[in-house]
Amino acid sequence: MTENPRFNFRQFLTLPEINKTTVNIYGSTNALNTAVEKAREEKTLVIHPYSPFRKYWLVIVMLVTFVNVIAVPLSVSFFTQKHFSPAWIALNAIVDVLFIMDLCLNFRIGYRSEEINDVVLETDKIRNHYLKTWFFPDLIAVLPVDYLILIIETLGPHPDAFGMAGVRMVKLIKLTRLFSLLRLLRFSRLLRYARRWEEVHGWNVGAVATFLQFLHMVVIIIFICHWSACFHFLVAVIEEFPENSWITQEGLQNKSMTLQYTRCMFRSLCHMMTLNYGSIGAPKGVLHLWVDIISMMVGTVMYALLLARITALVTNSRASENVYNQKKNELRQYMQLSRIPLNLRLRALDHLYSRYQGMWFDERDILMDLNEPLRRELIHYNCSPLIQRHPVFQDADPIFLSEVLEMLEFEYFLEGELIIRSGAVGDCMFFIERGQVQVETPEFTKILTDGSFFGELCMVTEMSKRQATVRALTACRLYSLSACKYKKILEHFPDGLRKVASEAEKRQEILNG
Repeated sequence: MTENPRFNFRQFLTLPEINKTTVNIYGSTNALNTAVEKAREEKTLVIHPYSPFRKYWLVIVMLVTFVNVIAVPLSVSFFTQKHFSPAWIALNAIVDVLFIMDLCLNFRIGYRSEEINDVVLETDKIRNHYLKTWFFPDLIAVLPVDYLILIIETLGPHPDAFGMAGVRMVKLIKLTRLFSLLRLLRFSRLLRYARRWEEVHGWNVGAVATFLQFLHMVVIIIFICHWSACFHFLVAVIEEFPENSWITQEGLQNKSMTLQYTRCMFRSLCHMMTLNYGSIGAPKGVLHLWVDIISMMVGTVMYALLLARITALVTNSRASENVYNQKKNELRQYMQLSRIPLNLRLRALDHLYSRYQGMWFDERDILMDLNEPLRRELIHYNCSPLIQRHPVFQDADPIFLSEVLEMLEFEYFLEGELIIRSGAVGDCMFFIERGQVQVETPEFTKILTDGSFFGELCMVTEMSKRQATVRALTACRLYSLSACKYKKILEHFPDGLRKVASEAEKRQEILNG
């Protein structure tokens, strides 16, 4: 059966893309499927932030913005009337229309809220969020100042025809070029969209994130140097190349744009690095002096920040990764010394990587650094949705529930590993945070997934033997609750004890029936 193209296009816009990255963002396949269904139920047309359309649109806007923030200062500073050809004007018009479209689309693109840790797709919330954040900088960045300048230059009075009035008009036109630099606010859009692209592709963690942070700094430095070079020439253009200008003294006013830009870039870098190599002397004129002063100050601060940032990246960004590598090497040396078989070594190393993802965090130490109310709140947020599905914990006393939550232990199992063996002594139950397991008994076989629990008989009855075999079908993130610790908690909560007794009677009836 052929699918409706319109329906496919709507999916392309409004539904999150199902891939490994989005599964990691949402935490599990089930959570992603829930998000897909939620987006599908939206009656209004809202573009999902993880949809295929959003991904490709980010690439287009980033590329155009990258070129634009280079071309705008070049055109304002170095372009003369002959450079503004119909092709250039048409290209500018297309770029401006693209940014206006992006401005409008931002009122229909959902966003991920850190407050609720979920994607917001309500149009009123999207509108309010955009108006409070980046709407006005984006609006200023799309104002068509360039067109106004071209119209004035084309239709305005000629200095030969109108004498001094015409001369003042020419100066006004050149001064108006400065307003075109407002389009450099589009650079903020480039940085924002680059971060979103990294998030969509999972490039915001690990060594890749460290490299991209360094790359961001390099790109920003290149842009600052480029803008400084253009601004050096723009000052001379506004002053109509006075005799005391270094551009006039070097005879650059009638040279090719390539030579002009190269000399300006060289001079700008010399000032930013406080070098005097190739300089023709101190600048003359107050405006030129202040341009060089600002250039030196920006350069000094920029390179100081660059050095500090590199040092911080080297010393801090790989801290957990270094600890992980140390633990991995210790495990490898231990297995080598104990002459563990190769296949078992590989499984152990695979388990270590799958559990920690190349990073090493001691959850208990991290949580102990927080105060008790905050620690309980974090644990409650992470684990309470899991255990509250069990009948014993439904509508339970919040204090009782908090005590139970603090007893949970994180467990990780690889695909195919045995979690519970039938006939073994049962000392804990498990809650599935993420993954799929298969429960096997002589009577039935059942598959459990996110949010399910198993092994609870040892918690509600006096039986100590496991009645089923449980095996991981996929990599599984579980939480275990010790029966011994749990029974100690029950001694202080009679209501919980009565629920356990009632549940034990039900389980016993099922087993006897």
